Amino acid sequence: MEKEYSFNGQRAREGVVAVIKNHPYVLFLPGLKAIVLWLLAAALIFSWSNEYSGLFAFILFVVGLSFLGRSYFVYSQSTLLITNQRVINIGQTGFWVRRITETELANIQDVSSHTSGVFRTMLKFGDLIIRTSGAAQGSEIIVKNIPNPYEVQQVIAGIK
Repeated sequence: MEKEYSFNGQRAREGVVAVIKNHPYVLFLPGLKAIVLWLLAAALIFSWSNEYSGLFAFILFVVGLSFLGRSYFVYSQSTLLITNQRVINIGQTGFWVRRITETELANIQDVSSHTSGVFRTMLKFGDLIIRTSGAAQGSEIIVKNIPNPYEVQQVIAGIK
């Protein structure tokens, strides 16, 4: 049984149909950068010992931790909500940058998905593009790096 989901700004009789997070693969590259920086810090401590090597190693460790921390924060705060009345995209791009875009289901003209590349195809994640009526070209809602974008497209098309 699925736990009921609620959010700020939820309307009366508005039920959440789906909550979609980014694919966890988006943490791979920041994690790889952090590991490389931590390995450099360890190599610096063990191979180059002078009065500044500890300080440089600490700085590398903190920078690696900040890469990983920022990426995890963006991953955990970015959400696509599909309700029985509207679609709400909460896009976190940094610690202090959040963009919330919503559209009524009745205003959706077209929903498409885009997956390209070997890893994205194998891991089944890609982008969802939602075009609305009255929107200028290029002002569509684009939700990047979500798992199974075609299935999400079908969910929106099914309740529209």
